[in-house]
Amino acid sequence: MKGLLKGFVAALFALGAALPAAATDWPTGPITMLIGYKAGGGTDTKGRVLAKILTRELGQQVNVINRAGGGQAVALEGLKNEAPDGSIFLFGAVSGITLNPQINSDLQFTAEDFVYAGGLTEFQVSMVAPADAPFDDMAGFVAYAKEKGKIKYASLSPGAKIIMQVIARQDGIEVDYIPTKGGRGMVQLALSGQVDFAYSGGIQGRYPGKFKTIAAASTRRLGNYPDTETLIEAGYEGLAIDAPTVVAFPKGTDPAIVAKMEAALRVASTDPDMIKISKSINMPIVYQTAAETSQLVEDSAAAITIMLDTIGYKAS
Repeated sequence: MKGLLKGFVAALFALGAALPAAATDWPTGPITMLIGYKAGGGTDTKGRVLAKILTRELGQQVNVINRAGGGQAVALEGLKNEAPDGSIFLFGAVSGITLNPQINSDLQFTAEDFVYAGGLTEFQVSMVAPADAPFDDMAGFVAYAKEKGKIKYASLSPGAKIIMQVIARQDGIEVDYIPTKGGRGMVQLALSGQVDFAYSGGIQGRYPGKFKTIAAASTRRLGNYPDTETLIEAGYEGLAIDAPTVVAFPKGTDPAIVAKMEAALRVASTDPDMIKISKSINMPIVYQTAAETSQLVEDSAAAITIMLDTIGYKAS
């Protein structure tokens, strides 16, 4: 009997030793944080602060690597093909996951190719205009556009084209898109009068007094601009693209890893350094659990599908 018991105990120890490290004591080595934008932007700046907090909370070095291109598509396509062992994750705007694959048929990933550990902050995605623009809300904007005949806008986001196509169709206005490189280029176009407005994730906060927010492109009013109506409130039913920042791992990542990262993100959401940087770049903290984030991704992707169907959009 003792021999059988010893054998059983030995088998348990052997089983424990055979379990993947991810399920027992992750992380066991350095971790990579992918950021799908160039260094120096809001997501990169915030991500580097987060990396330091995660290094402390997880007990292993978290290194930041920038893989810019295609509205995070380069980073996400790479992440999809990584081993789901917890050694690499993406920190970025959820719109790159929910929107981009639906408007670009060349992309080889969907929202279902990842698992989500949580959300941390939120882009303040809005239609913005120079402070001296002759309109303050969507009603004034449409009246101005009809009087002028054709208006121009600048944006970095592929979602802007979708948003403006819906607005133009609903209101019978003509809008031209002017491409720009980086937020600074957008600011220059707007303040020089080369465009009438911009679709931005936050230039209005980084250049206080120079811009005003016309409408929020989210399902609810934005934390930094509670007095600004959403496009939905302005009469554009279903017109919204939410843009929180999330942490995503490759599909198949062990739930134990996701749970540990979720707990670390919760700590980060109350960390003084994260609060300070979030305030300085005007991207408020909006913490979400892994379950909440997963549901948001699912709901957002479905809403975008409906919106694209409504306007008859065909992926390029």
